[in-house]
Amino acid sequence: MNLSSRREVPELPDGQQPEIFIPGLTASAWWDSGEFSWLGALEASTADITSEFLAAGGFGGGGVVSQPSELTDQGRWTALYLYCIGKAYSRNVELCPVTMRALAAVPGATAAGGGMCYFSIMEPRTHVSAHTGYTNAHLRCHLGLVVPGGSRLRVGGEIREWEQGKAFVFDDSFEHEAWNDAESGRAVLLFDLWHPDLTDLEVRALAHMTGVWRRLTARSFWSAELARS
Repeated sequence: MNLSSRREVPELPDGQQPEIFIPGLTASAWWDSGEFSWLGALEASTADITSEFLAAGGFGGGGVVSQPSELTDQGRWTALYLYCIGKAYSRNVELCPVTMRALAAVPGATAAGGGMCYFSIMEPRTHVSAHTGYTNAHLRCHLGLVVPGGSRLRVGGEIREWEQGKAFVFDDSFEHEAWNDAESGRAVLLFDLWHPDLTDLEVRALAHMTGVWRRLTARSFWSAELARS
């Protein structure tokens, strides 16, 4: 199926640089929270989600995984994964039932979406340098869990600060970067959702394609590892 058959390919807005571009989708660095009916229930669950994050390991847990070092030019950025490109981290999912129930209302936030879903942790004095997501088919949501002063996110030309118990949605195919200038760690629940302009058929096709891409990437990784062993 040709996903672009009903859409003309426009010139990309400044700062939007996805590797996989779906033409015709609304392009906005920041999205109005009022467009997402599930946001209120998610925010109302903040205290329980934070408790699950801390119980699952929190800032110093053994399940925390370092994010790409080339993106962090100061400090350390880590993740406690729930899903990674549609692959479940079963232990963490089982430890976070309230979180998973809250995410069940979000189209594409878990396995079916093929995107990312994790607790994002920035240690004190950390800067995540400017980068872009791989596709405009997803939007991204952050829910502030543990938010010290001095932690903020730039998407496109606008900077916003995280707030505990507040969520915002943005398009990570626009250039973005993040700072935690505080002396304590910052944690948010981060997850992807399908772009609301996509049709149901397009979502199913993209979910299938993402699964194929994930399996090919994993096969390539393990082939390289075996060749080095």
